[in-house]
Amino acid sequence: MKNQPLKITDLNGFELEIDNLQLAIMQADDYRHYERLDPKYKDADAERKAYWQDLYQKLVQL
Repeated sequence: MKNQPLKITDLNGFELEIDNLQLAIMQADDYRHYERLDPKYKDADAERKAYWQDLYQKLVQL
């Protein structure tokens, strides 16, 4: 019997299929800490951080 793929829904309502859970967790962890030095990107960076933080938490729960 074939394993069911792991799936989560992101903050934008898109369903994401996870092929490699460990790699996905590592990538989400990296991205949730990313920010640019230029202050003009502060709002966009805050949105991205929230997105990746949410994704990271969902992945860890799997």
